[in-house]
Amino acid sequence: MVGLVFDAEIRRSIVDAARRLYIRGLNSTLSGNISARSSNKRYFWITPGSRDKARLSIEDLSLVDVESGNRVMGREPSSEYRMHLLLYRVRGDVNAIIHTHQLYTTIAHRAGLLRRELLEESYEARIYLRGISFVPRLEPGSLELAEAVARELSERGKYIAVIEGHGVVAVGGEVAEALNRAEILEMEAKRLVNLAIMGVIAR
Repeated sequence: MVGLVFDAEIRRSIVDAARRLYIRGLNSTLSGNISARSSNKRYFWITPGSRDKARLSIEDLSLVDVESGNRVMGREPSSEYRMHLLLYRVRGDVNAIIHTHQLYTTIAHRAGLLRRELLEESYEARIYLRGISFVPRLEPGSLELAEAVARELSERGKYIAVIEGHGVVAVGGEVAEALNRAEILEMEAKRLVNLAIMGVIAR
């Protein structure tokens, strides 16, 4: 079966990112999901649902057909697999997707701090956080949420969607790129939340 051997590096990048996100507190043990296209682009590998993200192995991942949306092999995919599926269908330039439940970003969004003029105070934010979109609160794992995220990120040049009260979806050409965007967004959100607490910036 395609990917069993040749996609080992891609699958390891997913497992490594899952551990790093857990260690950094951007996802809890069972929350969040990560995917990457297979080397032939016909499928994508995705983390399974309800599995410890700090202890995943490459054998735990699920392989999903981009065209049909069917699971080809592996464990039952994350309940958010449709969000990944629809994004891969509309964005041929995207090869990796990370969905986190990062705390400071959620707080900063609720407080109205994720404004372009505030984010662009940071050099890294100007470079890596271009094209942020916002998605209203919708039921996690629902088709409605998947469609809303895919719609917001359908245009090239858009790389991050912040979902109200839920979390973040970051995309990239590879797992490391999507991971970097999610991490920098959380760092900048933490900076803005603390500046607001100190009274340096107004909400």
